[in-house]
Amino acid sequence: MQTQDCQRLGPLQSGQMWKIEHGYLYIVELGNRVIHYKMLKQPDQQGAVTQMMRLEALVNYLRLSEAELVS
Repeated sequence: MQTQDCQRLGPLQSGQMWKIEHGYLYIVELGNRVIHYKMLKQPDQQGAVTQMMRLEALVNYLRLSEAELVS
C-alpha cells in the first residue's frame, strides 16, 4: 500500500510543501516510519508547531485530501 500511494504522490522528501484544502502541510523531517510536519495557513508562515504522524497515515491523508505539491 505504501509503495503504490508514494508512487502516485511522488517521493516524499524533507522540505516539501503540499497544498491541502484548508492550508499547507510542510514536511520537516522524513524518517523510516514517522514524518515530522507542520500545518500552515499561509505558505510563508513562520510560527507553527512541529507534529508527528506515521508515514502510512500521512500518505493516506495527502491522497484523500487531493494534495498538490507546491515546492
